[in-house]
Amino acid sequence: MIKVQALAVLALFIFLLTLDTGSTGVVRREVNLDTLELVHVVFRHGDRTPDKSAIYKNDPYINVTYHPIGNGQLTNAGKRKEYDIGKALRSRYSNFLEHDFTLDMVDARCTDYNRTKMSLQLVLASLFPPRGHFVWENRLDWQPVPFNYWPVDEDHVLADPLKNCPKYYKLFWNYLQSPEALRIYENYTDVINYIEKHAGQPMNSKVFADIYFTLTTEKENGYDHPEWAKDVYHHIHDLAIKDYIASTATPELKKYAVGFLVKKIVDDSMAKIKGEYKNTKIFLYSAHEFNIAILLRFLDVFYPHVPPYGSYVIIEIHNVNGIRGVKVFYQDYSSEKPKRIYLPGCGNFCKLRKFISLYGHMFPEDEKECFNVEH
Repeated sequence: MIKVQALAVLALFIFLLTLDTGSTGVVRREVNLDTLELVHVVFRHGDRTPDKSAIYKNDPYINVTYHPIGNGQLTNAGKRKEYDIGKALRSRYSNFLEHDFTLDMVDARCTDYNRTKMSLQLVLASLFPPRGHFVWENRLDWQPVPFNYWPVDEDHVLADPLKNCPKYYKLFWNYLQSPEALRIYENYTDVINYIEKHAGQPMNSKVFADIYFTLTTEKENGYDHPEWAKDVYHHIHDLAIKDYIASTATPELKKYAVGFLVKKIVDDSMAKIKGEYKNTKIFLYSAHEFNIAILLRFLDVFYPHVPPYGSYVIIEIHNVNGIRGVKVFYQDYSSEKPKRIYLPGCGNFCKLRKFISLYGHMFPEDEKECFNVEH
């Protein structure tokens, strides 16, 4: 009898090791493959060199070429980071994705930047290594998997809305002049004046972000901060985060900055439910830290931080007894596995209808809305 009880306890212990525990203390499986129907993943590119377009006027490293990589390109550390994303997704969804692989199993897109294109290729390489008749070269564990991108001026799903959505452009710059926006920066007046003096150019929400990423990537690539920046770097970091807040400060700003992406995720999920995407199991979006941050802002789950290289948001669609729902996870590398995100007013399993009712008012009807600018 004692031996049977001991075996039962051991079996329970092993079972619990395969489960994940949420903040509520309720034990759950990390991924319930029995109910999983579709996966959407939005991820940031990997480590990179400084972007030429973001370098400030008085930058002492303005003429550094970063040869042979070049400006704004993935470093080897960045390549490894993205390759590891694919391996992590493969481990998480192995049984969901591996059976009867077809090229239309994945729908992959990125922004029109080399670093996001390369990042997407790296994720695809480790997520979908060739097996069976897809092996075409025995010495190379890789197969080509198609992906797409749109020019910046046509990409309302992932590209910077300031560059292709005139309505957002007007709303954003008008907002920055509002009393609400000025209050965001009111405690930084002296710091902003100091930065302007040493950077040699006027500051605004977007320039703060540019300077932060320039300083950060320069140091990552072996060029220390100039003396003037060392004491205010943490302030520049905070100001860069405030750009995410200013960029999505109102429902209308969220609508044109993030609404196209979330609407596409919902529309694709509905199409899958209706049987229109018979073979598609995963949508991949290779983008930037800005995309991650403002998506979290859209979902009202953002906390003050700059999403790190390779961070990603997972939105899973599950079918639980005929009821479709959404589960959201975020990998910011503060823990080994992606953290479960609890959507305000919707819990850890948000029924798809409820999800739409919570966020649907920030979905654009179509891209034409971007060009409906009142003068």
